Amino acid sequence: MTLNELFDLYTKDLNRRGAKTVKRIKQFYDNDIRLALGDREINSIIRGDIAQLHFDVSERSPYTSNKCLSILKAMFNLAITFSYLENNPALNIGKNREIKRKRYLTNEELIAITEQLDRLGNKARYKQGCNFLWMLIYTGARVGEIRNAKWSDIKGNALVIKDHKTDHSGEDRIIFITPGVQKILDKCERVGERIFDIDSPRYVWDVIRKEVGCEDARLHDIRHSYASWSLEKVNLSEVGNLLGHSDVATTQRYAHIHKEKAIGNANVVSQHIHSIVANR
Repeated sequence: MTLNELFDLYTKDLNRRGAKTVKRIKQFYDNDIRLALGDREINSIIRGDIAQLHFDVSERSPYTSNKCLSILKAMFNLAITFSYLENNPALNIGKNREIKRKRYLTNEELIAITEQLDRLGNKARYKQGCNFLWMLIYTGARVGEIRNAKWSDIKGNALVIKDHKTDHSGEDRIIFITPGVQKILDKCERVGERIFDIDSPRYVWDVIRKEVGCEDARLHDIRHSYASWSLEKVNLSEVGNLLGHSDVATTQRYAHIHKEKAIGNANVVSQHIHSIVANR
């Protein structure tokens, strides 16, 4: 069995388990692992081969190198499960140090961004992307949660999303429909099953952040910023509730919050963000 054949088995296993990151994993494999080791028989690959790959990729991107190493560890563990190998050659290779980065938008940047959203929102090319970005700003949701949201997910005053990053916990992701969110939904055309028929507003975001001068801000940083704005109005555990955190300890801290309280918190945060935007 070659490493490429093992990777095919690995992706089948990921799909069987409902993994959300198969596409991204395939990108890492195709870009950096396949060419270096893909045609090799798995029983001929030794720790030194993987260490060399990790070293080479690290010179370009320490983060990518770590992801490749994690993928290879998981692949060889699967090979052991199927009795193709007895030992995992990807073990005992130290990962690169990663610095966790969180970027928060300032109120001034938020105002400038929303001005650009208003400017571009009436143009057909940018309309969906702008509405998508408004949803991220007013909900703090993950890009994938908004991407997967369907019209049929609207249940009263909430979006109830079953297909999301942490659905392995068995809990639906609840995104409350505040007046600000409702205005965005009212602007969206019902052209398909999903509320948005684009996977990401990245193309609009790239235009806006360049225009505003915050090119270091990523799409996910909008979620970080929502948490920051929320903390100005509600406490930490309640912010976790609004963001749909899956961590058990975090969940225990806000498990006592009633639905009515959560809806109220969502409205308070939405009004706070609107007040920032309105003062531009």
